[in-house]
Amino acid sequence: MMVYGIVYNLVRVVMGEAARRQRVAVDRISFVDALRWLLEARPGEALPQLVVNPSRPGRFEPRVRKRRPKPFPLMKKPRRELRKGLAEKDIAA
Repeated sequence: MMVYGIVYNLVRVVMGEAARRQRVAVDRISFVDALRWLLEARPGEALPQLVVNPSRPGRFEPRVRKRRPKPFPLMKKPRRELRKGLAEKDIAA
């Protein structure tokens, strides 16, 4: 986990420097573009112009589930066994 934290902070530093050079807000610089540049950059290489995401004010999405859970139990046996059980119930009825 520590390595992921270090890499994340390094990417954010690159994003901050790119935002300062390109005169845009840090949240508009592409995280993925900064990460890709870090993965391919050679020592001493200058920071290029990174992708600037478009400004999208008022963009909020609700945190809800799209579909309601089904009233059926989870499948915990192989499908073949479940079909066999259903066939036996159908014969007994």
